[in-house]
Amino acid sequence: RLVGGSRCSGRLEILDDQSWVSVCDAAFDQQDAEVVCRELDCGAPVQVLGEDAFGKGDAQMWTQEIQCRGNETQISFCSISSSQNHNCTSDNNVGLICSGYTDLRLVNGSDSCSGRVELQFLNEWGTVCDACWDMRAASVLCRQLNCGIAVSVVGLDWFGEGSGEIWADVFDCDGNETKLSECSVSSWSRAECSHRRDVGVVCSGSSLAVHDGLVRLSGERQCEGELEVSIHQVWRRVLLDSWSLTESSVVCRQLGCGSVLNFSSSSSSSPEHSHECVTGFQCSGSEAHLGNCSSPQTLNCSSTQQLSITCL
Repeated sequence: RLVGGSRCSGRLEILDDQSWVSVCDAAFDQQDAEVVCRELDCGAPVQVLGEDAFGKGDAQMWTQEIQCRGNETQISFCSISSSQNHNCTSDNNVGLICSGYTDLRLVNGSDSCSGRVELQFLNEWGTVCDACWDMRAASVLCRQLNCGIAVSVVGLDWFGEGSGEIWADVFDCDGNETKLSECSVSSWSRAECSHRRDVGVVCSGSSLAVHDGLVRLSGERQCEGELEVSIHQVWRRVLLDSWSLTESSVVCRQLGCGSVLNFSSSSSSSPEHSHECVTGFQCSGSEAHLGNCSSPQTLNCSSTQQLSITCL
C-alpha cells in the first residue's frame, strides 16, 4: 500500500506476516517501482523518493531487499534477498509517485485541442467531474497535449455527456507542470458527480479559442480577486461601469470556479496596471469565455472603479 499521499502516491508499506512494514530506499529501485504501481492499478512510476518524503510512519523497517525484473504483476512474485549491508532507519523510508492515469484526450470538440476531458485509467476511458477540475489543471492538460494554455473550462452544454466511468480525483496542480501526472491527486471527491457534470476544456491551440479574453484574478485565492483580461496580449484591468452579473458568470465559468457570488469595485490599484483599462463587455451569459462577448473599449484607468469578483 501507499500511505500518507493519495491513492497512487505515498510511503510504501508491504504486508509481511500480517503486519505492515516500511521499505528502505536503498533496497528499492525503478524495476520494483514498476511492479508496485502496476499492482496498485496506478499506471507507471513517475518518481521514487527517499528521505522521508511522505513522513516516517510507525511501521517497522523491513530488512530485506526486493529484486524485481519489472515485468511481474505483483511484488510477491519478485525474488527477495537479505539487505543487512544497508544501514536503514525510519529516515530512509521509500516513497513512490505513480502516474495513475495512462492517457488523456479531448473529445467531441472542433479539433484535438478542445473537447470533453477524458482520462484513461489502465484500459478504460472515463470523463471528469466539473467539481474536481479548475483552470490550473486545464492548463496542464493543454500543455501535455501540445495545445498551448487553457482558455476556458466549460460544462456539458459545449461538448455533450460522456459515457462509462466518471473519475472524481481532484488534480491539485499549480499550473506550471508539464503533464497531469506531476500534479498531486487528492482523494476521491465527495461531490455529486454524473455525466451531466462532465467537464470540457478549450485550449489556446484550438480553432474555438479567441485569444483576446483570457482572464485571471489577482490575489491569494484562485476564485476571488481583481479581474484582469488579456487584450492584444496585454493584461488590463476592467472598469466597473458597464459590468454586470452576466459578464461575471462568464468569467467564473471560464476560470472553472462555478457560479458568481458577487462583484464590486476593488479596494486597491497596483501601479503597473494603472495606464490602460477596458470597459464595455456585453455577454449573453452562455459564452464559454469573455473573448466571445462583444469587444470592449480600451481607455485610461480610474483607480476607484476597477473590478473585483468572487466566484462560488
